[in-house]
Amino acid sequence: CRPAKRLVPGNELFELVAHLLRQRFSPEQIAGKLRTMKSPSFEDAYVCRETIYNAIYALPVGELRKELIICLRQGKTTRRPRSGGVDRRGQIPDMVSIHVRPPEIEDRLMPGHWEGDLIKGTANASAVATRVERTSGYLILAKRNDATATSAV
Repeated sequence: CRPAKRLVPGNELFELVAHLLRQRFSPEQIAGKLRTMKSPSFEDAYVCRETIYNAIYALPVGELRKELIICLRQGKTTRRPRSGGVDRRGQIPDMVSIHVRPPEIEDRLMPGHWEGDLIKGTANASAVATRVERTSGYLILAKRNDATATSAV
């Protein structure tokens, strides 16, 4: 037997969650708010963010579902649950790890070895490329108009 669903359209808890979504709260914020609420009707009404997402995306196609999905910050019509584990970022071919540096570079004895990085701005709209000389610590910053790795190299 499975326990009854906590967020069912029409119950008081679902209406509260929908109201908070309309006020632009995220499901994470709603879960935190419900945990700290001291109302007798919601005393043991803790739901996690996944429960909120699942309740929204399990709604049948219609106006309520569309309205609540629009209230979400991402506003996507389909969703894959978050799951930890595998890193899904692209891998750089023939990449040499920084853990296998030659000793003279690792000990910072020889000048002329640089490290680079890319600091991305809001919504990946802009970026700052950084270059640091490992021996002296000399830093060069360069503004980038796009936040792609190819423009940083």
